[in-house]
Amino acid sequence: MALQRTVEMMYQGQWRSLAVVGAGADREHLLDDRGVHNEHEREFNYRREEAPVSIFRIAVKAIGIVPKAEIPRHEVLPHVPEPLGRRGVWFDGVSHDAAVYERDQLSAGAAFAGPAIVEQFDSTTVVRRE
Repeated sequence: MALQRTVEMMYQGQWRSLAVVGAGADREHLLDDRGVHNEHEREFNYRREEAPVSIFRIAVKAIGIVPKAEIPRHEVLPHVPEPLGRRGVWFDGVSHDAAVYERDQLSAGAAFAGPAIVEQFDSTTVVRRE
């Protein structure tokens, strides 16, 4: 886990705060060369070291670091699968006889022509006739 500390500060009388990222816990660090004056000059092109500074918000963000997911790879074997059945479908007001396939039973490289219906638990894919 990574922790990111920020302190949002502003010169007194301003209405917009400025986040100082990686801010330390002591007042001197917040006002030193890496603190609010330099950040204000970088963001707004001026600094007011003589002006009082107000703290608007103090925050700590915890970022979980996880390993990158591995995407499974499948060998592509070109083949024409056998449909589980056939079903009447309507496209553009015309009836067609469509092959029905179960998504879990199709492997990488499966090829078939439409019209067809591919069913799975959470969705249905319609393959129109070309």
